[in-house]
Amino acid sequence: MEENKSPLNFLSKYVSTNGLIALGLALAMLFTGTINTIVIKFQDLQHVKGIGKLPPAPFEHPFTQTTVMFLGEFCCLFAYVVMTLISRFKKKGKEDLVEESSPINELSTKKSKKANPLFFIIPALCDLLGTSLLNLGLIYTYASVYQMLRGMLVVFNALLATIFLKKKYYPHHWGSVLLILIGLAVVGYASVMNAGEGLHVARSPVLGAILVVTAQIFFAIQFVVQEKFLSQFEIVPLQCVGYEGFWGVMLTIMFLFVLYWVPGSDYGSVESVPYALGQIIVHPPLLIAILTAVASIAFFNFFGITITKRIGSTTRSVIDSCRTMFIWIFSLIIGWESFKWLQLVGFVILVTGTFLFNEVIVIPYYNAWYLKKKAADEERKMIQKGIKDSFE
Repeated sequence: MEENKSPLNFLSKYVSTNGLIALGLALAMLFTGTINTIVIKFQDLQHVKGIGKLPPAPFEHPFTQTTVMFLGEFCCLFAYVVMTLISRFKKKGKEDLVEESSPINELSTKKSKKANPLFFIIPALCDLLGTSLLNLGLIYTYASVYQMLRGMLVVFNALLATIFLKKKYYPHHWGSVLLILIGLAVVGYASVMNAGEGLHVARSPVLGAILVVTAQIFFAIQFVVQEKFLSQFEIVPLQCVGYEGFWGVMLTIMFLFVLYWVPGSDYGSVESVPYALGQIIVHPPLLIAILTAVASIAFFNFFGITITKRIGSTTRSVIDSCRTMFIWIFSLIIGWESFKWLQLVGFVILVTGTFLFNEVIVIPYYNAWYLKKKAADEERKMIQKGIKDSFE
């Protein structure tokens, strides 16, 4: 019989199925994440009249935007319920079939603990604080700089994963973290030098950078907590994202209620939801951007939490930092920013550090030592786990 020489069969000889799935998830996460950042920045640039007789005002409602993000995540819970019902309907009368191959229920048969929905208040609160700081930071800085500074997530995530998840990282990992820090410093300096150029002039690049970097601490905590939950409890990605979205919506509603009654510059409040809704309703492009943000964040978080479940939270943060290139190119094309060589240098350093961490770049000679050391560490870990299990 003649061998099938189709491209897929040829590719399967060199790339594993799990590798292809991981690549697909990474690309999907990059695409939806890029769209999300762009539409949020588009919202910040809108100057629209809302309710009342006041003149048009900028759409600057970071907590309202955060609520929109959580609504997108909450939609994942409805998707999970619908897909679960469909799956059960199809398997009616076939309860004896094993569901471990289902793309919806990627549950390990070794896990028996059911996840308490209350646990997800912790990552939801971290997401709330992080997203609100990001939305506020994006108002003050450029979209590409905003995304580049999110590379700090890799640094914080690696440190927290080492401390709380007992993950072991090797010299090239810490070397890549150092490169990312250097790249971020270059990008931060370039953003200050870039102030006042391009169609969009950032209000305060330094303040925006501080807010964005601070947000990464909360996201790092969120990712580590998510990985801990996914390793201990019986839960699927859609369910996890949905629970976080639910608690996020509840928390932001309480925040918005309080902020509405606190005097401020947003139509008499620190943040006025009625005025924000008025701006959205009367301006169709803004409404489309809001709906796009809901859809993109839902898919982005689903792909992200799936990567956390299959690979790990640090890898997720590394992949997320790769969005920088697409957002930077888009900002240059539409004229939001002007080209700066220093920013390009920082970007190259960032990408090099990211690729080194994710082992896309292989260091000759060192790699042989690393693989040998990693295999020995994993074997030692398995032996220790076996001894522990035998006593239990």
